[in-house]
Amino acid sequence: MRLLILLISIILFISLCFYIFAPQIKRGAQSKNVPVLFIHGYLGSQKSLGKMIKRFEQNGWGTKVAYCVVQKDGAIQWKHIMKAKEGKLPLIHIVFKQPDASIAQQQKWIEAIMQDVRDTYKASSVDLVGHSMGGVTAAAVSLSNPQYIQKLVTLGSPIQGLDYQELMEMYPHARNHIESMGARDLAFHSIALNRLYESRQDFSKEIDVFSGAGDVGDKTDGVVTVESAYGLQEFTEHIHLQTFHEAHSDLHESSEVDKAVYQFLKRD
Repeated sequence: MRLLILLISIILFISLCFYIFAPQIKRGAQSKNVPVLFIHGYLGSQKSLGKMIKRFEQNGWGTKVAYCVVQKDGAIQWKHIMKAKEGKLPLIHIVFKQPDASIAQQQKWIEAIMQDVRDTYKASSVDLVGHSMGGVTAAAVSLSNPQYIQKLVTLGSPIQGLDYQELMEMYPHARNHIESMGARDLAFHSIALNRLYESRQDFSKEIDVFSGAGDVGDKTDGVVTVESAYGLQEFTEHIHLQTFHEAHSDLHESSEVDKAVYQFLKRD
């Protein structure tokens, strides 16, 4: 009888260990050559993340393998540049020609791009790096396509929304887009953000998350509060939070941010 109890105890212990450590083991065993998709924010352009990608190349961290433009009608245009060098991150630069589109529309575009990436680069999964709204879209994609995402990086992303008035104060041209679908989705308590939050229990434990926030001295980056930028901590325990003394747009122009993101993305 004692032997039977001991045997059952050992089986239960092994099962518990597997349940706890299996996701980490799986994450650690995955490919080192995972494409990294860079997604700019609301009203962003080619310049938004272009310099960050260039610095990654200059530092020897990655190779820009493709440039992807999504036209206003949703047509996806690719420019494949080169293969990633051995040991370097394959970087894919994505630009939306309708940068004020809704989160749902951007999500569909990214999902289509991910399918192209899997077909072209024979990649079973990707990493996502999103600044501002790009990070919100990346989070939505991670919820709907967890099997294709390994790592998610958000930088100054208003997971809990933002005050559009403050956005216009920092970026006056945002006034011209105040009626856009994107502006509606980014507002505090918007339908899109509420839906995202309501799905938080479905966020995969196998996706590792890095959320960076800017703080210029008032617990905001001038547009997004630190609390909002850290919103994904309510979605997953597999998250690293880091605050930088940077304004909103400077989060993708900082060598300190670059290094932190690379350290998170690299695979030993």
